[in-house]
Amino acid sequence: MTKPIGYFCSGTMPGDTGLLADMQESWGSTFEALNNAQRLWMIQKVSWSLFQDDPDSHLDSPRDAETEEVVQRLDELSRGQLLGLLDALVAQVKGN
Repeated sequence: MTKPIGYFCSGTMPGDTGLLADMQESWGSTFEALNNAQRLWMIQKVSWSLFQDDPDSHLDSPRDAETEEVVQRLDELSRGQLLGLLDALVAQVKGN
């Protein structure tokens, strides 16, 4: 992350208190103290939390089998492709 967390999370300013301020204090404003494994673990946990809160997370969908197959085949993608896929999915979620 080359930009500070305040760029991504509106309303986060220097001098604030709360979780994001604590994260900045511990890891730096660009989370430079974290390694990639820690960042990826955080992505997993944040994604799970968002999934749990999504009103559609409990519904069965005709696309569930297709998405499960994709998840099972993720090893076919390169690291760059996986990161691009992650960017695309996040953009779609933000757009909805």
